[in-house]
Amino acid sequence: MTSGTRLLIAFTLAAAIVVGAIISLATGSWWFLALAVAVHGFATFVVMATIGNRLREQDKPDPVTEARLLEERGEGKHHHVAT
Repeated sequence: MTSGTRLLIAFTLAAAIVVGAIISLATGSWWFLALAVAVHGFATFVVMATIGNRLREQDKPDPVTEARLLEERGEGKHHHVAT
């Protein structure tokens, strides 16, 4: 994780703790603080897993680029195999 990502996670965690603490003080129940931190943890996991999945995907060139590359290698549609 880069430092910018860590900083963003730290700020959003701090915001979740503040929001949870405000709700906990207003309602008199500290379970909202734990709930806010748990929701933040789950959301962070989902976002990081989605980013990880996208980074592992291989990009495929568009058909025109792929055809041009095949033709440059001599494997295009004009290439015939003698039998």
